[in-house]
Amino acid sequence: MNPSVTSSPALLAADAGATVHRLSRRVGDGELVPPAELYRVLGALRLLADDLTQLLPALQGRLEDGLLSGQVVRHGGGDAGAAWDSVGEVGRALAHAGTVALLMTKELENSQVALRDLATP
Repeated sequence: MNPSVTSSPALLAADAGATVHRLSRRVGDGELVPPAELYRVLGALRLLADDLTQLLPALQGRLEDGLLSGQVVRHGGGDAGAAWDSVGEVGRALAHAGTVALLMTKELENSQVALRDLATP
């Protein structure tokens, strides 16, 4: 059985974060990364950032669906309007994060283009 199929979204996100953390440690340890490898790392990170831009609206959609179905409620009281306000705040933050992820995707692509001449033999 594929463990990623049965993992919760939170565990999958934690795994992704741990992987990026390991990458950061490995590169930060001073190990020289050849330009061709760096080019591939930047490409993989660009794809990751692109995937995030697609994931964030889906997360917002699931939150809104949960609110509409009554599965998402605001703890600590308040009326339904307060819950909608909270979901709206999450939506605005996720939209901003999506914009930042788009910018990151573009800058990683720009980095790859600038590195291309160094990465080819």
